[in-house]
Amino acid sequence: MTVSINRLLRNAVWTVGSFGLSQGLRLVMNIILARLLAPELFGIMVIVNSLRTGIELLSDVGIGQNVIYHKDGNDPEFYNTAWTLQLIRGIVLWPVAAALAFPIAAFYQIPVLLYIIPITALSTVLGGATSISRVLLQKRMQLGRLNAFEAIIAIISFVAYLLFAYLTPTIWSLVWGGVFGSLAAAAGSYLLIPGIKQTFSLSKKNTREILNFGKWIFISSIVYFLSTNFDRLYLAKVVPLEVLGVYGIARSISEMINIIVLRLGNYVLFPLIAQHAHRPRAELRAELISIRAKFLFMAALGLSLLAAVADLPIKILYDQRYEAATWMLPVLVLGAWFSILANINEATLLGLGKPSYSAVANASKFAALLIGLPLSVKSFGLIGGIFVVGLADLPRYIPILIGQRSQNFSFGVQDLFATVGVCVLVVFWATLRWAAGFGTSFENLHMSAARLF
Repeated sequence: MTVSINRLLRNAVWTVGSFGLSQGLRLVMNIILARLLAPELFGIMVIVNSLRTGIELLSDVGIGQNVIYHKDGNDPEFYNTAWTLQLIRGIVLWPVAAALAFPIAAFYQIPVLLYIIPITALSTVLGGATSISRVLLQKRMQLGRLNAFEAIIAIISFVAYLLFAYLTPTIWSLVWGGVFGSLAAAAGSYLLIPGIKQTFSLSKKNTREILNFGKWIFISSIVYFLSTNFDRLYLAKVVPLEVLGVYGIARSISEMINIIVLRLGNYVLFPLIAQHAHRPRAELRAELISIRAKFLFMAALGLSLLAAVADLPIKILYDQRYEAATWMLPVLVLGAWFSILANINEATLLGLGKPSYSAVANASKFAALLIGLPLSVKSFGLIGGIFVVGLADLPRYIPILIGQRSQNFSFGVQDLFATVGVCVLVVFWATLRWAAGFGTSFENLHMSAARLF
């Protein structure tokens, strides 16, 4: 059986389309909230969301990945065991988060965190109670329904955030908006697949298999959290909250294309390769390489264009309080290219049942940030830190490439040509903009950084 090109493209279109809608709503929401709320409030939520993500990832054993990869994933006994483990994990995480609230509030000297963290952590309980149907749709490659559902949840969250911000333009609008979105996602998930009934089940055999597969996911998740959130948690201690809030907005915009590729990897590539993992590697690779080239071309085109105009949406849509984002964003956007390559390659290794390389890759990125970020900030200020963050996924990419080569499933040459293509496109767009008399997106880099400090 060969890879179905039409099915793959159809699922990719659904994924990109729904995510594009979600990200569009998110961008509009951030612009409106930036008008209603002070930058330091976004800085506080950068800390809170990073810590909540950390608590979730530090207990991640790859339950969803297990259901997608395992041959018995559609068996009610298996997926109910997975759902029960997911629920138990979500319930246990809440008191852990509540217990951490006091030391975290004291460390950052932000007393309101004592109350915000336990309330925000309710999302972990709601996440644990979410139906396994979302994962089953991924496994069955029924992405139209899944992406439509997530688009609806994005709309509900959009309305909730804006309503809370209008009624109470304080930090609590961001807190309760997030909790409401999690509640809507958990409740709505039970409507996704008619006939799926979640029941408590802890099969010893299935539990053992889930935990055995998940041990590398667990290790990878720990270092993934450290590698993707260390910058936020470190900068929260060394820069003012309002600067952290601006950085958080720039970081979220720069990740938009990267997250699209990440979702394509998790929703399309990972389950697809898992379904065909039994086939000869060379044969499967030959079928995927042309499809992968199209994905990379679209990502390169979008990312290079965003890098060339990155400062314009900040100048047009945000007020003067967010001006520093005009020099942060182009650097972060360019750095996101290495994250795109790492994410799409990581999905192939997960599909082959090889999650161990992800742990090594994320550990490499964390080591680069742990050493490079404090040194660069100390020597060159925030501008040095932004460059380190932008390049941090390059050391992550290398172990993944090594893993692919060991599995005879490498795309290194294609990645190299795509990277050269990104550089050429960035120069092309920048030259075109400069020739039109609009300058470049990088001209404020030095001036704005110097003014910031």
